[in-house]
Amino acid sequence: MNDIFDERKNDLLTLFTPGDGGQIPPYLAGRKSEKKFFELSAYMLMKKHQRTQNMIVFGPRGNGKTSLLDNLAVKARKQYGEDIEVLWTTPSEIRTSEKLEHWIKFEGRNATPVVQEIAGKAGAWLVKGKANLKIERPDGIKIAIRERCASKPLILIVDEAHRLNETTAEDLLNASQAVRRESIPFFLVLAGTPGLMKTLGQAEASFWERGKVFPLGRLSLQESVEALTKPIVPLSISFAKGVAEEVACKAHCYPFFIQLWGQCLMEELVDSEQTVIGPEMVLGAEPKVKARAHQMYTIRYTELDDLGLLSVAGTIARAFIANDNNPIPTVAIDKLIGDKGSIKTLENLGYIWRLLRTPEEKLSYEPGIPSLMGFIKEQTEDSHVMIDSAG
Repeated sequence: MNDIFDERKNDLLTLFTPGDGGQIPPYLAGRKSEKKFFELSAYMLMKKHQRTQNMIVFGPRGNGKTSLLDNLAVKARKQYGEDIEVLWTTPSEIRTSEKLEHWIKFEGRNATPVVQEIAGKAGAWLVKGKANLKIERPDGIKIAIRERCASKPLILIVDEAHRLNETTAEDLLNASQAVRRESIPFFLVLAGTPGLMKTLGQAEASFWERGKVFPLGRLSLQESVEALTKPIVPLSISFAKGVAEEVACKAHCYPFFIQLWGQCLMEELVDSEQTVIGPEMVLGAEPKVKARAHQMYTIRYTELDDLGLLSVAGTIARAFIANDNNPIPTVAIDKLIGDKGSIKTLENLGYIWRLLRTPEEKLSYEPGIPSLMGFIKEQTEDSHVMIDSAG
């Protein structure tokens, strides 16, 4: 066997990371504006210059929100070490404002919470062996942030923030605004699906839109090619001319599928013991990619069906397929469907994605996952045929 595969087989097979965001891709392509804003915010915290904006990142599932923020958090910890604190949480840990206050105070510190249920209902906990009964205060989260930031700046990242309790979201946003007015070195980052906009809109903190908002969509073709090619260079692997571009197009520049294609291609590469990824490897990897993608499509289909949105989703899918999956003006989708509530729900799910790239463009929808449109179109058309035949 070729020495490169003897020594690096496991490295190749684990290089790309399609999954649930728990792993950082080997090369985080694109996202230059997001990276720059986060890094500048961390720098300004360290220099005692408080950022005046929260960071809000939202986009359809599979576009790499968690991977992006995980990457930025790791870099901040590496650059500033013990001089800055980066905390990461999800709504499952902070279901109420009281739990959020407690979490901010004691996460990663020498505190032994009493049973979670008791802490949530009674607000009691143990610190250094002493029981304390929490007295509810409307400004509790603000005080917790102020105390946490007394020794060092704090970056708080809330992933899956679209699932935040409405009251918790409101209290957190109000506390963030209040402490930043006091020049407390605190930087709040919220990330979630497009439904995050609905969550924030329902919170009685209308100033949230003054934060720095980053809609996270698919990568450009060039960025997708970089995500495929740059990780393999140190391993002495390369793509044949034009093949990386072909794969990026097959993946529709969708970050999850970029990683999935990378993983399946590495499996083909190891089996073939070659060092150049050619068209034959793409043909070999494609059935594996399609099988994994089919699992995702089935989950999305079931989700749409459970919500009673399958018919509407099918109509939209057929419109996008007829338009080669290019953006369709919002007014055209509104006219086609006629039910703005269903359209909004599909947008919150990330099935369709409204992204205004330049001031000159019309406000339009594009597919959250372009290849999903073909699957939904096919499935809903089959359903119509069966019904017609039965009749």
